This record gives sequence, structure tokens and C-alpha cells, in this order.
Amino acid sequence: MVEEAPQSRNIKIRPSILRKAHHSAIESQKRLGKWIEEAIEEKLEREEKNLK
Repeated sequence: MVEEAPQSRNIKIRPSILRKAHHSAIESQKRLGKWIEEAIEEKLEREEKNLK
């Protein structure tokens, strides 16, 4: 996999969900952006697997 430079994006997200994600990121010893990126990748992999 080729490493890409992270880009800044603005997204709207419910504060309660963001708070939960932030807590999980801290527990995983990751930055919030990295934790969210990994969560999105996991979701994409699950959806791709379900399409097969």
C-alpha cells in the first residue's frame, strides 16, 4: 500500500458520537484522526466482503 499524505477535511458529526470515538481513541493510544481512519477502513472492508 502506498502511503498518502493526510489531508484536512471538515465533516459534521454528532457530538455524542465524537465524544465516544475520542474516548476509544485515547484507550487505543491513538490520535482521533487515525482511529476514525481505521474505523472507516474496517467498515469498507466489511461492506466489500458482504457484496461478494
